[in-house]
Amino acid sequence: MTDISDDQIEIIQEFVQESRDMIEQLEPTIIELGQSDGDDQTINAVFRLFHSMKGSAGFLELNRITRVAHAAESLLDMVRSGDTQLLPSHVTLLCETCDFAKEALDELEQHYDDQSMSEASEAMGARLDQAIAEAKQPSAPDDAQPTAPDEPTDELQLIITGEMVERFVQEADELLQNAEQGLLNWEENPEDTDNVGELFRNVHSFKGNCGFFGYADLEHLSHQLETVLDAIKSGSDLNNAKPGEILLEAVDILKEGVAAISQGGDAHIEGIEGHVGSLKGLLPPRIGELLVEKGFVDSSIIDSAIETQQKKPLGQILVGMGKVTDEQVQQVVKEQQQRQTPTAPKPAAKDKAPATVKRQDIRVDLEKLDNLINLIGEMVIAENMLIHNPDLDGLELENFGKAAQQMSKLVRELQEMAMIIRMIPVSGLFRRMIRLVHDLSVKSGKKVELKLSGEETEVDKTVIETITDPLVHLLRNSLDHGLEPPDERLAAGKPEKGVVRLSARHEEGEVWITLEDDGRGLNRDKIIAKAISRGLIEGDGSDLSDKAAYNLIFQPGFSTAEKITDISGRGVGMDVVKQNLEKIKGKVEIQSKPGHGTRINLRIPLTLAIIDGMLVRVGDTKCIVPILAIKEAFRPQSASITITPDGEELARVRENFFPVVRLHRILDKAPDNESLSEGILIVLEYQDSRICLFVDEILGQQQTVIKGLSDYIGHVRGFSGCTILGNGEVCLIMDVGNLMEMTEEEREAAN
Repeated sequence: MTDISDDQIEIIQEFVQESRDMIEQLEPTIIELGQSDGDDQTINAVFRLFHSMKGSAGFLELNRITRVAHAAESLLDMVRSGDTQLLPSHVTLLCETCDFAKEALDELEQHYDDQSMSEASEAMGARLDQAIAEAKQPSAPDDAQPTAPDEPTDELQLIITGEMVERFVQEADELLQNAEQGLLNWEENPEDTDNVGELFRNVHSFKGNCGFFGYADLEHLSHQLETVLDAIKSGSDLNNAKPGEILLEAVDILKEGVAAISQGGDAHIEGIEGHVGSLKGLLPPRIGELLVEKGFVDSSIIDSAIETQQKKPLGQILVGMGKVTDEQVQQVVKEQQQRQTPTAPKPAAKDKAPATVKRQDIRVDLEKLDNLINLIGEMVIAENMLIHNPDLDGLELENFGKAAQQMSKLVRELQEMAMIIRMIPVSGLFRRMIRLVHDLSVKSGKKVELKLSGEETEVDKTVIETITDPLVHLLRNSLDHGLEPPDERLAAGKPEKGVVRLSARHEEGEVWITLEDDGRGLNRDKIIAKAISRGLIEGDGSDLSDKAAYNLIFQPGFSTAEKITDISGRGVGMDVVKQNLEKIKGKVEIQSKPGHGTRINLRIPLTLAIIDGMLVRVGDTKCIVPILAIKEAFRPQSASITITPDGEELARVRENFFPVVRLHRILDKAPDNESLSEGILIVLEYQDSRICLFVDEILGQQQTVIKGLSDYIGHVRGFSGCTILGNGEVCLIMDVGNLMEMTEEEREAAN
């Protein structure tokens, strides 16, 4: 596309984003079509996807995308009308059509046209055309059966989700506001072609969205409004001295429909045909329609006259053909001019104020949000430096204390709000995995059911981007080497269809994303044998716990696969999983039971920037302990301390004994006193494990901004980062989970 304007670029970018959102939401629905009896709602949802994309691409003159979307729409129209049965080959073809659309959108985003997709468009379109042609054959092959599940499946979930409707309402409100302002500007300056073009695009986008969601009345009225605006754009005169009033009234009616949807109602418009008639009355006279209506001529004659393509008015052509008289033409022209514009019924008076959309969203560059969170982090540091300033030690400043308390409250609320606006549900990521599982199951010949739960769980957008690749690696491994082929499963007494569960939930200040399968499980003996052959462990590995043995698969390139497939190999890419999780201070854990399956937990911090921490001291060194990990703190009595024959110190907390971890030994610092009874024990909990951390003093609680450790320092076991205290001092932040692992490893080594 040459000489493209900034406005055109913006329109194309919006089209790309909207199309990607639609594909992301509905691509899993195509997979569900192959597992159902062709539910009408599901088929219509997919049909609307391609219909909406075709319309928008056609408007932007993206002929390659339009070509493929139109062919896919035609195939789906045959399915939904009952002219053909949905076949597995159709599902695969529609999935590949989505792949084409994704690639075309990438090209469009980069070059602002789809010309580079010509060859791919023709190839994809030809395959769809062939499927349509085969579907039109009068007799289908005997084995052409509609796709149906091998066993009963759960009811399909609602395609149009509440979140999608909310997004529709927000965007519709913005589009109609823009349209209203455009109409007001048009009344003042009818010659402003740029304004008319922008007005047309807003209504066109609104119409497409309504069609996608199946709001028939809104689509019908906005389509007629679009037709009138197209006539204005092409320079046609309208049949009314004040057309703006009718056009604005149509926008008001559309607004009422959107507001009704936002409040949980339907999109029905009372007296829809009257409103559409008002808009139709604005258009120039259609002589042919009136001549047919009066019975002066047959409609086939009108079609024949139009096909002559003579550059004359239709009335003159018909008179010249001898089909009508000049008097008849003049009669219908005069009658059309005398017709009054139909008056649409006015809405009944309402006692309450008209419904309005409660929420509006704007798109913000993610980099701007990152900058905002960084600034808030610096504000937290500045607040700590102010409130805990050493110059204030010993001073009783009551008014300052009140002001400082209020400031802390506002900073905390600001920090929480900044975090919330970056949080998005994992549903988009999870539903993308449906397509991956479908493709892998077809390629491997295995029957797989993917079960999703916790899709509403929200995480930071950066986390979504970071864990996408690890999740793909894990799913590939699970399907290729975790799940058994159908015959092997039946021989083992399992259902031939394997189950993979993908879930998300909040747990202990973290987000847990769990992938679980009911396959073979990990083979401990194979893992240890491979580790020995590569020199990763000493001895025969019999002293390793299951957890330590399974963690060996995270070594770079580690694999026990007897042959490498084009899907995956167990262990291939697992080091990538661990590395990506470590980037966001996350962890990956494995549990496996031979013959029953494997569970992998991805544990991700809920917030990546600011936590509540407890400042503790040992000797002249200070550390931050996350508040969420602290259960209690106490000064122990000598009688509550037990030393095992191996020299391990245990502290009795009521009826339980927990290992004691001396912070001064980890930091290699001298404490105030070596005796446990002279210091403080902090009980820390992580999952189901507890330890007692020995410190000299607890200094107080404060919000803590997490700063990464520099490359010069590298990774420090037991600590996740550092922060800056009020006096400018740098302080390490403890990683309780990692500290627990260190303690467990030392205990195993001692035994």
